[in-house]
Amino acid sequence: MTLLIDGDHLAFTAACAVEQVVEWDINVWTTHSFLSDATKVVETKLQGFIDIAEDKNVVMTFSSYPTFRHEIYQDYKANRITKRKPTVFKPLIEWMEQEWESIRYANCEGDDVLGILATSKTYDDPVIVSVDKDMRTIPCKLIAEDEVEHITQRKADRHWFEMALAGDAGDGILGIKGMGMVTASKLLADVPDTEEALWHKVLQTYEKKGYTIADAILNARLTRILRDGDYDIFTGQVKLWNPKTKP
Repeated sequence: MTLLIDGDHLAFTAACAVEQVVEWDINVWTTHSFLSDATKVVETKLQGFIDIAEDKNVVMTFSSYPTFRHEIYQDYKANRITKRKPTVFKPLIEWMEQEWESIRYANCEGDDVLGILATSKTYDDPVIVSVDKDMRTIPCKLIAEDEVEHITQRKADRHWFEMALAGDAGDGILGIKGMGMVTASKLLADVPDTEEALWHKVLQTYEKKGYTIADAILNARLTRILRDGDYDIFTGQVKLWNPKTKP
């Protein structure tokens, strides 16, 4: 196996874990971290993944900003702009990139890099390591907790279109107002397992709620984690998803 690690998330959680707040007096508070503490957290977590997969082949993936999603939707992750990153987040990523094979693709988030690598023939028997729910939109092997799961094409496409309906509030993707993942799942429950059929139901739902086909396509594009064939590594261009057939 080759472990494809969500480097952004691993670095963020490790950097958060080692932050310390000091009260010097009633008016003076500071936050600091030791990079060495953060690197130990990364190494410990990584060893846990290696133990589960029983393989030491590791590839880290990281984001390159701005991404194609920012280009097609200006409010993408706008709610995070003012949020402070953990103190050693940036130097920790720099250290991780020096220690392990690491990959970034222009215009892509680390999630997209994971999706592309997991669905291509770049590595033998790739396994994504990430707790991000978006990874369930990728047909892949996945370590999200303490075991290897197999996300089939059927499950991946169904989860993707559920997200296209519900959106992702954490990323500023609106979806259909008031629509949650539970409702989206029920709407698609009896739909045949083809991309065309799932998309047709998504579009019908958008139009029934007063939205346009452009709204539906935008949300499908925003919630789709890139797969093999969606990105040209030589030009850095993303091939935006389009419906295969008109309903």
